[in-house]
Amino acid sequence: MGKPYDQIAGMIDWGAQTNHYTTWKELCGVLTELGWQTGGLRKAESWSDVCGVAVVHVEGDHFILYDADNGIFYDPGQPDGPDLHSRLVPVNYLAVQSPENGV
Repeated sequence: MGKPYDQIAGMIDWGAQTNHYTTWKELCGVLTELGWQTGGLRKAESWSDVCGVAVVHVEGDHFILYDADNGIFYDPGQPDGPDLHSRLVPVNYLAVQSPENGV
């Protein structure tokens, strides 16, 4: 997304919460504020169900960004950077388009 996780996380008002749980509504608000376009929420039973670039809700109540076209996983829980594999199991996803390149 071109911004560090802490900067994006700071866009969500967690109030006094110490555990930063995020909902689809909060994520969509941040994406809109950043100029990203979103599609409708879709169910996913495997990574092959996910199309394009998408924010994916995975089992364990966690969100990651997945570029299905290039097979790259961007997980804020993995500080080492993007990965080509994920052991996480997708539950549902929201297709997104970047304001910079329409992806």
